[in-house]
Amino acid sequence: MNHIPDRASREEQRSVGIAYLLWAASMLGVAGLHRFYTGRWGTGLIWLFTAGLCGMGSLVDLFLIPEQVRSFNRLAVGQKSQPPMALGQGVLALARHRGVRGFTFNDAVLELGHSPEAIRLELENLMKEDCLHVTNDLEGRIIYREP
Repeated sequence: MNHIPDRASREEQRSVGIAYLLWAASMLGVAGLHRFYTGRWGTGLIWLFTAGLCGMGSLVDLFLIPEQVRSFNRLAVGQKSQPPMALGQGVLALARHRGVRGFTFNDAVLELGHSPEAIRLELENLMKEDCLHVTNDLEGRIIYREP
């Protein structure tokens, strides 16, 4: 939810041990450092200004730190290893996923999250390249699917 790592923090993994060391600072009156370390800036600020929610939040975090670190590391690895999918690849992946039943124009707009104009242009390009075929389903709707 509040997990927004910056570019530098995405490039390195976080350690549970270091997170616990930063958590220990809450026993000295500086709470929330471990939350900043795991990319939870919003709740880190709350912990900092409320003394870890009067200590209760810091106590709960004692048990949550391993999952916070795992979550940060999963996000960091996922963002480095998976570049954004090009629109054409997304359309072809949708066609492959839907198989013989195909997909409609509206399905593509809703599932791929691009503008209708961009989707329409990409569908036309893929049909010209013979990567997609257009037909009608039993209800008369226009559907696209792999050749």
